[in-house]
Amino acid sequence: MKDNLGFDDRVNFAIEQLLNGDDGWRDVVRGIVHGWPDIAPLEIVFTLVSAASAIEQNFADGSPARDGAAQGYRLAGLLGVDIYAMQTLGMPCGKARDLLAYWRIDPWFARL
Repeated sequence: MKDNLGFDDRVNFAIEQLLNGDDGWRDVVRGIVHGWPDIAPLEIVFTLVSAASAIEQNFADGSPARDGAAQGYRLAGLLGVDIYAMQTLGMPCGKARDLLAYWRIDPWFARL
């Protein structure tokens, strides 16, 4: 799913999750990993930032939807740290599914 349609689908999925008022944002990273396990992990970071930016562009300052954008940026930053840690530890990190092995060491996303 590395085509543009896959990217658009990921961004739409992320937007929906980030705007879910029932803490749907908690599942967004896991959902992308499970839905698109063969993409590069940094594509997830890019997806989250793209979704957060789209939310900011479509909702005014002060809108509750802006909280979803903030969560998207936060998750992207935290996921970037996980990817860096994987590289530092010499773990495979070429595919999204590789994150699952790291989450057995640091289960923050697994338990979120």
